[in-house]
Amino acid sequence: MQMIGAAALMGTMPQGRLAKAGLARTGLADEGSESLRLAFARLEAALAAGDLDGFYGLIDDRAAIIDEDIPFLLSKAGFMDHIGFHIAGIWESFSWQSRQPAFRTFGRTGIVAGFATFRGKPIDSGYRQRHLLFSQGWNRFDDGWRLVNWHQSPIDGHILEG
Repeated sequence: MQMIGAAALMGTMPQGRLAKAGLARTGLADEGSESLRLAFARLEAALAAGDLDGFYGLIDDRAAIIDEDIPFLLSKAGFMDHIGFHIAGIWESFSWQSRQPAFRTFGRTGIVAGFATFRGKPIDSGYRQRHLLFSQGWNRFDDGWRLVNWHQSPIDGHILEG
């Protein structure tokens, strides 16, 4: 099993400002979303525990991923290489924690969208923290939900107030 050092889930989100901007919880949950919510929780827990095999096992081999710090579309294999670069002696620890995720299902298709905080401690440097918007597309295969699309984007490039 491939493992990385687990880090405490840390970070803050400017909740009041986001709520004022109309970006708070959307209330998109529906009756079919509970199994999707559980799959998302498994994905998040695997990453928090450093269980990369469990994390990657929830991502479909044909997934299309846009990470917040790389300017092009990644395949699952490309995303795995990207994560491998980050954990190969560059970071002492890092964490990704969702905030206010909303869940919606349409038959065998699921959407998860919300905010997230990425926080990490590079070796020989101070902490880094980035607040993100994210959206995920999931498909319910016969053996369960798998992530088929993941897009993350830093909040600091978005207009939150008019």
